[in-house]
Amino acid sequence: MIREINIEEALYMKNLVLIDVRSEVEYELDTIPGAINIPLLNNNEHEHVGYVYAQVDKEEAKKIGLKYASYKLTDFYEKAKSIENRKKQVALFCYRGGMRSNSVAKVLDTMGIDLFLIQGGYKSYRKYVIDELLHYKGKFKFIVLHGYTGTGKTKILEILESNGKSILDLEKIAHNAGSVFGDIMYADESNSQKKFESLLLSKLHSVNDSYVFTESESKRVGKAILPDFLYNDMENGRHVLIETSLEKRIENIVNDYVINLSSAKDKEIEEAIIKLRKKLGGNKVDFLIEELSKKNYFTIARELMLNYYDPLYKYSLDKYGNYDKIIEYTDLNYAVNELIAFVDTLY
Repeated sequence: MIREINIEEALYMKNLVLIDVRSEVEYELDTIPGAINIPLLNNNEHEHVGYVYAQVDKEEAKKIGLKYASYKLTDFYEKAKSIENRKKQVALFCYRGGMRSNSVAKVLDTMGIDLFLIQGGYKSYRKYVIDELLHYKGKFKFIVLHGYTGTGKTKILEILESNGKSILDLEKIAHNAGSVFGDIMYADESNSQKKFESLLLSKLHSVNDSYVFTESESKRVGKAILPDFLYNDMENGRHVLIETSLEKRIENIVNDYVINLSSAKDKEIEEAIIKLRKKLGGNKVDFLIEELSKKNYFTIARELMLNYYDPLYKYSLDKYGNYDKIIEYTDLNYAVNELIAFVDTLY
């Protein structure tokens, strides 16, 4: 039996396995959180059918789509049956809840699989995200961490979260660590705007406190633009300056970008350094590349901080004038404890 449900029902149903039948590229751009991807048409097939539908003949496009889809239906049945055997239920969706998800649903229904169809498909979920995000305007008080590159702001957020505090790691959600070296921390591309907003909503929905720790960010993080309400709420929050020694900052950066990564990133580091040729000059860039070949990561980090990062971020750090709190540390746990104590005086 096929039953239709709306997106709100789908998001809160227990034991529901969401199957996104759109192409791989559509799924990668964004999907409903937790959904698995079983494409009815792969990227090339979807593009071909779309071209024929728009430029040649709609009926011909349907026949081509049917041919592409037919050999995948057995796989759909086997996976749906496996889900059913685990005492879970299947919910299908495509872009608008139209031809792709309906065609799969009818076949599975014929084969005796009970399932759900999400009304409006992914498009209805996208509208839900846009509408729901606005409900968070002014809902939380933000504790915004500032500091020069390498002061360990992200690590502080991680420790806070492990201590049960609510945090919002926007760089993690955007899948980009900021600046010209931002892609090195993540193996995949930065998240799209749609995926960013999807993950942001999911994170905000999980917050149970009245306040949230986050790191100061510009309006753009990777490929994503922060919603106006979030950027304004952060600007109107409490601002804390994190400080530590240059040597500690260098150590933090080398740990983050070299030692703690699972694979060597020298090629990516070199490509990022080359992008700075206009800002740093040819001689300095050549020097840094030479140091990279010698694995002198501490020297590279020191040069980049003194000649690129610190001058770049000085204005943004100075513009707040009087911070609500300044924390200077040699041990990260001290900084975390100071932050928690500071918040306890506020809320």
